[in-house]
Amino acid sequence: MTEAEEAGIDLSAPVLSRHRVTVTASAETVWRILTDVDAWTTWLPEVPYARIETSGPLAPGSVFRWSAAGMEIESTIVQVRSRERLVWRGHGGGPDGVIGVHVWALTPVDAGVQVSTEESFAGPPVDADPASFQEGLDVTLADWLERLKRTAEQAAA
Repeated sequence: MTEAEEAGIDLSAPVLSRHRVTVTASAETVWRILTDVDAWTTWLPEVPYARIETSGPLAPGSVFRWSAAGMEIESTIVQVRSRERLVWRGHGGGPDGVIGVHVWALTPVDAGVQVSTEESFAGPPVDADPASFQEGLDVTLADWLERLKRTAEQAAA
């Protein structure tokens, strides 16, 4: 991928979800919270475990493992632009499980930063019940954004 190319979600996947929120905090504050994977458990109650497996700063190829919705997930960073964009791909429930691609984008606005997130889900479990996965993903992403907003604004206060 060249510098100008954007990694993105799988637009052909059966489940796509997009959400955004404006956070009254700096992009630096939001980015620090979002990229501290080991601390996700402190502000995301539905994530009982999250751990970076690769040493050093997040970069393409960095691996992290986490759990959510009763599923063990392994994710690999695809793209990092500090304080702007973070993209990862992952699979939950093993190689025949859910395949997800998640994009976080931060855009400065007058009030702070607009945070947008989008994710695609594919794989046999999703094909078998796309409506349930769609509903679950929509709720999860909206909740994550609200929790990120609250955490960042408290940190900035």
